[in-house]
Amino acid sequence: MKDAESIPTPTPTPENECEGLPPFVESWSQMYMIVVGTLFLLMGVFYAMMQYFD
Repeated sequence: MKDAESIPTPTPTPENECEGLPPFVESWSQMYMIVVGTLFLLMGVFYAMMQYFD
């Protein structure tokens, strides 16, 4: 007899590959580029602030 903890629960599969995306993004690769671009933008802003206030 197996424990309830050891039985994996099935994950629901999305009906299409764009499910879960915000309405202004057309694909997952575009979403990843937005996230990475935002990361680099924030790094640049914080670096500029560090140089300015040093």
